Amino acid sequence: MVLGPGRECVRESLRDRSDNAARSGARARVDPITMWGLSARRSPGRTVVPSVRRPFTLPTTGTLEIRMLQRHLRLPAVVLGLTLAVLAGCEAPSTPAEQTSRAILVSIDALSESILRETLTPAEAPELFGVFDRGMCADYAMVGMPSVTPSSHATLWTGAFGDVTGATAGGQHRLPRSEHRVTETISGFDYAVLSADPLWVTAGLAGIPVAAHHVTQAPGVPGFPSVDGPRTSELEERRELARQALERADVNVLNGYNRTVVGHGLLRLSDLDPADAADWTDLDVLPADPAPRAYRWTNAAGAFDLLMHGAEGEEGYAAISVGLGPDLSRAVTARRAPLESEPLDGREPARHFSEPLELPVEGGRTYLHLRLFDLAPDGSELLIYHPSMHLMEGNRPDLEEAYDAAVGGWIGNSAFALYRSGGLGPTLMAGGDGTAESRYLETAELLLRQFMRGSEWLWTHFEPRLQMDYFPLSDAIDHELLGYLDPEYPGYDAGIAEQVREFRARVWRLVDRRLGHLIELAEASKAAVFVTGDHGMRSSWRFFRPNRALIDAGLLVLDEAGQIDLSRTRALAPNGYWISVNREAWVDGIVPPDEEASVIALAREAIEGVVDEDGRPVVTRTFTPSEEPELGIGGPAGGDLYWGTAPGYRTTGSLGGDAAVSDAPLWAGHGFPPDEPDMYTAFCAVGGPFEAGRIDGVRATVVAPTVADYTGIPTPRDATGRSVLEAMLGGS
Repeated sequence: MVLGPGRECVRESLRDRSDNAARSGARARVDPITMWGLSARRSPGRTVVPSVRRPFTLPTTGTLEIRMLQRHLRLPAVVLGLTLAVLAGCEAPSTPAEQTSRAILVSIDALSESILRETLTPAEAPELFGVFDRGMCADYAMVGMPSVTPSSHATLWTGAFGDVTGATAGGQHRLPRSEHRVTETISGFDYAVLSADPLWVTAGLAGIPVAAHHVTQAPGVPGFPSVDGPRTSELEERRELARQALERADVNVLNGYNRTVVGHGLLRLSDLDPADAADWTDLDVLPADPAPRAYRWTNAAGAFDLLMHGAEGEEGYAAISVGLGPDLSRAVTARRAPLESEPLDGREPARHFSEPLELPVEGGRTYLHLRLFDLAPDGSELLIYHPSMHLMEGNRPDLEEAYDAAVGGWIGNSAFALYRSGGLGPTLMAGGDGTAESRYLETAELLLRQFMRGSEWLWTHFEPRLQMDYFPLSDAIDHELLGYLDPEYPGYDAGIAEQVREFRARVWRLVDRRLGHLIELAEASKAAVFVTGDHGMRSSWRFFRPNRALIDAGLLVLDEAGQIDLSRTRALAPNGYWISVNREAWVDGIVPPDEEASVIALAREAIEGVVDEDGRPVVTRTFTPSEEPELGIGGPAGGDLYWGTAPGYRTTGSLGGDAAVSDAPLWAGHGFPPDEPDMYTAFCAVGGPFEAGRIDGVRATVVAPTVADYTGIPTPRDATGRSVLEAMLGGS
């Protein structure tokens, strides 16, 4: 039978797509437990995670129009493909932009729907509540183990857990084992650890415009490290393909977290060296009274000249100007201003900060922002805050330069460390009057403003099909504050809790504004926004030290200097998340393969035997990769034994301490077993075709495949999860 041009191209299209799907399926790792949902397998003490039925998907085209038509008509794939081809006409295929939809994928660090609903009101976080109440959401999203930022984000970008991605924790084993000791670690944020293609590489290889804004394991070429020995030719080929993708002009990946030039800082008069004001130029533009005073200071970013002077309409000293030399025309100025008290809506965030001062540093440029929190009219007291200063890294030098020019100095986080230490003044928890909190909020506003500027520039300037984005403020502040809201905390104070709750709500209002801005950007482009996170939060006030338990069991031996003696150590906890066997595969390893299982059993016995002062077990659950593969534990850069702890405990990998348990400062954190509900994060979609609704809980491995499916990007080749787009569009 002879087909006309339209039918012939449909037949070829179906054949090509079927072949491509077969090839894709042959090389992708498929989750052994379920295809895209969660297992209902039970283990002792575990919350049962409901299973979700795999959605029906067409083997023909990935366009949104076909998926939606299929949802309503339920036509067989071939009939639907032929029908649409006849309607559209194969002779005039639509462009990729017409076939696919744009989207923003944002990770709000530490986003938990249950914690949000328990601690905030819709008026305090209208955008977030709007997403959960009017968006299409999974009941929860479960990350891998441990539930920490670097490994969870690698999952979001690749569709696989740490045993596949190679990103397993904040501090993890270095590979290859044949070249490193078991005690040597590398940051899990480093792109050198990555053993899977993230979405930006996948999109680049497919020729699809993509942007990634301060994402983890970026912006360099993934390391694809070998487990033992040099990289294989296959691994080198993976690196070369990724390098080619990252060289493309329509792939724009930025990360400012890799290189911090200077941390957050405060300056007082005692931190400055007096200088001669007569050296400054253009003094005639300043009020003659009071007479300007000059100072100098240096930090890792450079040497600075500072001029204290008056300002029009102000009494006495009211401003400072700072430059790389005593030249007023090239300096930036910060004026004394009251602490911010106006609501954020309707005004510019961080409006009392100076303009950025650009500083040349090795490898690029960084920027100094200044907030003059206090300046006595007589010049006797001075308090200046400057945020951290970063060196921007991008996948191309031209991108770094253009981003810096557009944003004027990106900021990596708020001044939570200065707040915690009392540097901004006594905190509410220490009897403060709220000054420290108001100062902190201004530092958080600057973080918000610079992130929003960067996101908007990337989205509007490059018009990517998909933009991946991030925001850290929620995680930073909940580490500090969430524990004070926990009635189980032995030091709980209802009065303090209410003050902290109100302050925390003001910080989360900034998080909410960040999300609202991204939604506004998407709406203007008729795009969708996918909202997710990397873990939940839990308060704790006691330490569990697994290394002390291993020492007591004779599995870990310290030398005279108190350091690990690898010649006599069989197992150790390199971080607070797992125990590793000092196997012979590591440099200086001593445990032969036939003894590894027995060492793991002894380590399990050691930590399960730890009890508190009342004889109650501290370790409530233990896991091994062979027993719980669905948690993504183990892998070449992971551990051999993981655990869960009783309420109130967190784990430290410290070698110090005389006992395996002790009191600890109040803290809220994560890293606990991801199937425990307070570690759940979220996965929602708003805008575009998405309507209000719910699907069952999912693993975080579905995020990348789902977003890829929506935007027409191929599923990342290492993904173990499958798209849930059909379910989120209202299908079965």
